[in-house]
Amino acid sequence: MVDRVQNQTTDHEKLPFNPLRQELYTPQELYAGFSLDDPESYVKVPDARIYAHYVATGRGQPESPYVGMMQSLHDHSVYRTMEGFIKGRELAGIMGGHKLQRSSEEYRKVAHLALKLAQKGFVVCSGGGPGAMEASHLGASASGLGEVGLDRIIARLAKTPSLPKGLMNLISDRGTYHESFGREVHGWLAPAWEAARELFRGKPAESLAVPTWHYGHEPFSPFPTHVAKLFQNSIREEGLLAIANRGVVFAPGTAGTVQEIFQDACQNYYRSFGAFTPMVLFVKRYWEEEYPVLPVLKKLFSKEEYDRFVLVTDGVEEAAEFIEKTKPN
Repeated sequence: MVDRVQNQTTDHEKLPFNPLRQELYTPQELYAGFSLDDPESYVKVPDARIYAHYVATGRGQPESPYVGMMQSLHDHSVYRTMEGFIKGRELAGIMGGHKLQRSSEEYRKVAHLALKLAQKGFVVCSGGGPGAMEASHLGASASGLGEVGLDRIIARLAKTPSLPKGLMNLISDRGTYHESFGREVHGWLAPAWEAARELFRGKPAESLAVPTWHYGHEPFSPFPTHVAKLFQNSIREEGLLAIANRGVVFAPGTAGTVQEIFQDACQNYYRSFGAFTPMVLFVKRYWEEEYPVLPVLKKLFSKEEYDRFVLVTDGVEEAAEFIEKTKPN
C-alpha cells in the first residue's frame, strides 16, 4: 500500500498543467507552438498535451488520487480566477451546437449577433468549442471590423466548413494520438488561427470561453480573449449558465443545447443565482418545430415571466436589443 501511494505521488513530476492558476488561459498560451506551416504541430501544443495526460490518467475519474486532487485544485483555481474576471462585467451567453458549419447561415447569424452584443458592451461567453461557440467568439473579436469585415472572415473560414469526424477515435486510452489526428485538427484550426492572429493585432472585444478537456478531442476556438478551461464538464455546464448574468441566447443545437435550455430554465425558475435572466431561443423554426421546447417553458414559467423574459426570434438586432433592454429580476 505504501509503495502504491509513493508511486502515485510521483505523478506531480509529470503534470503538464499548473494546478494553481492565478490567471485565465489565453489561446496564445494553450496553442503555444502551433504553426500554420507544420501539420504535425497541434499535438505538441500545451492544450493537446494536457488532453493526452487527461485521457491516459483516466479522464474525469483518474486512477491516481494525486492526479484527481490536482485536477480538482486546478478547476477550483480557474473558477475562482474566472469569478474575479467577471466581477463588474455584464456577460451575455451564447449556447449552441458544435456541429454548426462555418458555411451555414446560422453560423453567420450567430457571429453577427455576438458582434452586436459586443458592440453594446457585453462580454460574450460560450462553451468555447467549434460551431456556434466559435461563431460567438469570432463575432465578438471582430466587432471592431463591422459586419462587412466579419463577413470577409467568415467567407475564408467557410472553405473549411466543419470539424473532421471521428477525432475521439484517434486517441488511445493510453493518451497516444493516431498519426493522422494532428493533421486532421490542423486543417480545421489553421484558418481560424490565422484569422485570430490578425484580429488580435488590434484590440478585440473581451469574450470568455469556458471549454473542457472532457471534450478535448475537439479543439477550442482561438477567438476568445480569455479562456477558463476546466477538467470537469459538470462544473463547466452549471457555471457557464450562472455567469451569463445578462441572459443566454440558445442557437440551434441538439442534446447538449437542449440540456442547457432546461438547466437555465431551472436556474431561472428557482432564481438560483438571485434573478431571472433573459432567454432567447434563436431561429424560430428550429425551436418551434425541430426541437419544440417552448410548450414546456410556457408550462414551467408563469405567463408574466414567459412574456417578459423569453424571446423566440430569427432577428439578430431583435435578439441583441432584447438582451440589452430586459433587465434580470
